[in-house]
Amino acid sequence: MHTRHLLRHIPRGGKTFVRPLAASSSSRKRASRIEIVNPELCDLTLTRLRDTLPEPGTCDLIDINPGKGLWSQKLHDLLRPRRHVLVEPNYGNYAASLEPLLTENDSTYRHAAVLEDAFNPDNKLMSEYPVDKALQPNHSLLMTVNLSGAQFKTNLYKGSPARKFFSDLYMSLWRIRTDIHRYGLIRVLAWVPDEEKDAYIPRTVGVRRAQAVMLEASHKIQELVGGPANDRPTFFQKWREMEVQDRARVKAMEEAAGLQIPEHRRDEISPTYLLGVFPSPENIRRGGFVSDAAWVARFLELDDHLREVHPEWYKRASIEHLRKLGIVNPEQQEWQSLLKVALTQHKTHMRAVELVKEQRRVDQDLRNLAAQANYSQHSQPSEKEAELRRHCESLKFRISILSRTNRLFAEKAIDDYRALDLDPPVMSWNQRVAEPILVHDDDFLPKTKNLALLDVTPRVDFLQKISTHDTMVYFGYVQRNLWLSWSRTVYDALKTLVHAGVDDFIETIQGIHDPTKGGHYDLSAIRVRSLPVELVVEIALAYERWPFRRDLVDILMSGEDPQAAYSLSDDD
Repeated sequence: MHTRHLLRHIPRGGKTFVRPLAASSSSRKRASRIEIVNPELCDLTLTRLRDTLPEPGTCDLIDINPGKGLWSQKLHDLLRPRRHVLVEPNYGNYAASLEPLLTENDSTYRHAAVLEDAFNPDNKLMSEYPVDKALQPNHSLLMTVNLSGAQFKTNLYKGSPARKFFSDLYMSLWRIRTDIHRYGLIRVLAWVPDEEKDAYIPRTVGVRRAQAVMLEASHKIQELVGGPANDRPTFFQKWREMEVQDRARVKAMEEAAGLQIPEHRRDEISPTYLLGVFPSPENIRRGGFVSDAAWVARFLELDDHLREVHPEWYKRASIEHLRKLGIVNPEQQEWQSLLKVALTQHKTHMRAVELVKEQRRVDQDLRNLAAQANYSQHSQPSEKEAELRRHCESLKFRISILSRTNRLFAEKAIDDYRALDLDPPVMSWNQRVAEPILVHDDDFLPKTKNLALLDVTPRVDFLQKISTHDTMVYFGYVQRNLWLSWSRTVYDALKTLVHAGVDDFIETIQGIHDPTKGGHYDLSAIRVRSLPVELVVEIALAYERWPFRRDLVDILMSGEDPQAAYSLSDDD
């Protein structure tokens, strides 16, 4: 099986990036747990967390898969928990590190082989087992977990420990599966393999899949620690110009809060992409860009040859005088041909960029107008709004006639802007108030693997709306059906959901046309992947009320588990 790669070529003394488009199959077969071994990383992380954690001596701590226990001890020293339950199923492998903690004088450490033992009141491993905390935050109980390690493979589940855990975490909101929230809604600090984190907290709508949406709806998620973005394929990232703006926005919030991140712990932004650079021979030789274009290496080879062999001709060679150059040999002709193709690609890409920026301005105008007019779903559009709608229709047509590559770029950039510009922004990543602390290879063992730390807290407002098991099933069913094809339009997705009477159904969805809530007057102009989770909830509630909905028993009996779609992508 061949693995495709993007060759990131930065010529002449620049950096060279080689990033896989798809992870190799061997990287998915983790045979052992990833251990946290750098005390500095722990200290920096806990310094950031300190003000949000319980006061010392006021909570119990459930610590799943502590391993050698460096993170466990650092967290213990800060919290001084009443009880610290080490849930370590492979205790024999880590006894040398954990036994001294359990046997020291007046130790508050306890050991459990499985999580259920820690939760069982008969074992008395925790200091209290509150019974009146259902659907209420329990700040006296904190959980931390290391979710690296070998893949699960059972009759009911096959996949990574992290995906299984977050599935169970979501379902436990309704006392299903492991029932993690049985003693109240608890906060979880979860270390996950860095290569997996986009399944839970994606940075772009392009990889926003089913499980990420379910977690975003039901939990507040923050990435506190993580690996560099530059190591990830381009489809895991926003358009670079947008990324620059986003990082500046977050940097301003960090400065306002007095938060400082050491430079060696701050991720660098990736170089610009070749399509956004005017492709003059000088710019291509200078480098400082990344590209997957195969012609770049060949052009540089020809450029070196022509400068050396035909110096007089080369002095006259420039992108402004391509048509006037006298061509006397095949090398000159190929050099000129490659430059013409690059210039055409640059021009068409920049045309798409202008359409993206134009659409962003129109979207902002629509949101501002709706906010000023106290938007009503049934009100007639004003003259200004009618003008903006005509502008939207024109943009929709102009984007549709772009080449496939430029159209896909424009649609993704527009969707990412819509997610970023909404208040509050769509996606947990866009709601961050600080950049994650950057990890390095020497922070972990084995050094070839990194972890990311996710801070996960249940959302009470979600449970107030999705408050019963039946509503939960409908929410899962609706959300899963919408995300069967996340890049299709919302209108097409709703037609698939209700089949007949879609226009009548749409009128029952609160906020679906309100641009301040992520809606739009034309649902064929917005795509599923940019919908805020609040609108997904409203669609689910409308579907539950819809008299022609699919029967609940039919959904359950057909085996269409609303938690079934967990993969990062269909071909992942």
